[in-house]
Amino acid sequence: MSILSYEIYKILEEELGKDKADKVVKVLQESLSKIEEKVKEQKPILKVEVKEELLKELVTKEEFYGEIRALRLELERRIDKVEADLGRRIDRIELLLKVLIGLVVVGLTLLNPAFVELLKIVFAVR
Repeated sequence: MSILSYEIYKILEEELGKDKADKVVKVLQESLSKIEEKVKEQKPILKVEVKEELLKELVTKEEFYGEIRALRLELERRIDKVEADLGRRIDRIELLLKVLIGLVVVGLTLLNPAFVELLKIVFAVR
């Protein structure tokens, strides 16, 4: 129950007189009591409404973990794609490197004076 402060009562008593001040205080206290009752009645309803509003706005734990799982799957898919692309590129570079080494060996062999002399002997060319 609400109680008006002594200072308010004294001001009312000075302005209105004791009888009128008592009546005004009584009416004010009854009004405050009714307001308090209404507030107490509305409190659970407001709590439920606030909770529902928060649930609409906030992400639940399950939704959060679901989003994390989805992001993880997307990242794994992208990583797999990059790994596959890199694997193909590495295979191509290895092939090109082998061809290049073969060409270098053939070039060095053909330009080697000892090899040229061997060819002259085998084919009897002077």
